Amino acid sequence: MVFDDSQKQKAMDLAQSLSETFDPKAAYEFAKKHIDLSWLDDFKLLLGMITDKEFSIDKTTWLLIAGALAYAVMPMDVVPDFIPGVGFVDDAFVIGAVMKKISGEIDRYKQHLSQR
Repeated sequence: MVFDDSQKQKAMDLAQSLSETFDPKAAYEFAKKHIDLSWLDDFKLLLGMITDKEFSIDKTTWLLIAGALAYAVMPMDVVPDFIPGVGFVDDAFVIGAVMKKISGEIDRYKQHLSQR
């Protein structure tokens, strides 16, 4: 499935608006239930970044991550998750876009983890 620019923008806009409804418990439950997803490691890394009490990030980064995680957890989005084979493509796109945008912060978090 290929997304056009308007679908990509719609997914990112929705993810950003969902940052206010981010629920860490729902995100952890999602991760447990979807262990077979290829992008789940990225999801868990982002979840760790915003729930790790020893790691500090700025509000903008927190909002980006929370929005992406909330988007992935939400079953009805640009491509509904119940559609076999393609339901998580948009979720992977949103997670990947955020990973790319905050790559420097991700490197900093990985360094933080290695120092524990």
